[in-house]
Amino acid sequence: MKLFLYTLLGFLCGFILAACVVVEQDDFEDVDPDDATLVESVKLGNNILAAFCDEDFGRLKKNIPGPLQTKMTEKDFRTSCANWRDSLGRIKDFDYVLELDTPAVRNLIWRVEFERDAANGKEVEQDMLFRLVTGKVDDEVNVLSCGFL
Repeated sequence: MKLFLYTLLGFLCGFILAACVVVEQDDFEDVDPDDATLVESVKLGNNILAAFCDEDFGRLKKNIPGPLQTKMTEKDFRTSCANWRDSLGRIKDFDYVLELDTPAVRNLIWRVEFERDAANGKEVEQDMLFRLVTGKVDDEVNVLSCGFL
């Protein structure tokens, strides 16, 4: 049970932020249009990040098909949003970067830019990597895990 809770907390904390400048990204220049699973996985990742930007729990739930969808509550989502907003700030921008070579699953990486106000009044910017792991289950793309690295 502890492992589940830590995994869930890590998932939720992985991308919670408010007041995004970016609502959704449709930049697929580095994605092979003939690879339908990759295109769908990139769309899921973009929508997940956008859902956290807007603190839109409904949108998040729609974009995490599979077992993770039933394991998350709106209360946990809201708590994580507040925690990440305090520590990292808001997402300024995000871009899909690459897919790592792995067997059986898709490991996709985004570069996410954050900005927040520091205690001294100056703006702090930082980048983090976001990873989305997807796999096909019964011919449907499912989110297996995701979070910041």
